Amino acid sequence: MNRPRELSLSAIIASKDAGTASLLRLSAVSLRRLCLVVPALCAMAYPPLLSLLSSGLVLVHGSASPNGVIVWVSVIASLTLALAVMLVSFVFGLALGSPHVRDDPEGGRARSIAHLAFATPTLYVGFGNVAYYVLQAPSAAPIAWLIFWALVAMIALLDPRSSPIAAAMTPIGHRRLVLAHGVSASAILLLFIGPHIVNHAAGFWNGQVHIAIMNVVRRVYRNDIVQPVLLALIGSQILSGTALVWRRMRMPSDFLGTVQTMSAVFVGVISWPI
Repeated sequence: MNRPRELSLSAIIASKDAGTASLLRLSAVSLRRLCLVVPALCAMAYPPLLSLLSSGLVLVHGSASPNGVIVWVSVIASLTLALAVMLVSFVFGLALGSPHVRDDPEGGRARSIAHLAFATPTLYVGFGNVAYYVLQAPSAAPIAWLIFWALVAMIALLDPRSSPIAAAMTPIGHRRLVLAHGVSASAILLLFIGPHIVNHAAGFWNGQVHIAIMNVVRRVYRNDIVQPVLLALIGSQILSGTALVWRRMRMPSDFLGTVQTMSAVFVGVISWPI
């Protein structure tokens, strides 16, 4: 008696059989292609779900300016929604990093999209900032978001073609890039992130101390010499980080490797809305 074949996520994504899978009674190819766009679909649904959550809480509370327990319910529910999108993206990114699918151009594109979807919460903040402060049209953010992720989903479903492989980075070049990335990260920690964290932590101690430290720290990183250097360091972090992540994503990945690449993409996206 034949045992039913186990349908792990990695096996579904790697499958190119024309047979019918038991899950949703779809063909293996159709099920695979559906899996490839799940992170993009989750990211696309994020703003509508947030709006639905907000409307539901207002309806329950009976006021557009809730207070008390309902505020904490709103915060926890919003965080849960954001973490759910990130978790789904992480699971699919981890499965797409399997050695069985890493050499597939279609799977490679979907893996990149899963990494981008992992940064959905902060990426949506960036869309909102551009719509509000640059375009002066806050209502454009949800529309632009839906169009963006619809296009991304279409890219994930493009017919697989063997894309040209970029020139491989030499081991010496990789070590130098890693060193430069680490040096610039240390400088940013020293000049901006460290003092910034200390400044906010001081707010828990005393408001006046917080303001005093903030005034001192701002004179440092807004200095006419320090500020351009800091911006250049951040730019080098983005460029070198992109190259390192791209190189890492061309290799099979495990749990810790996926944590590393996805957190790198998340931090890179954070620098955009800021």
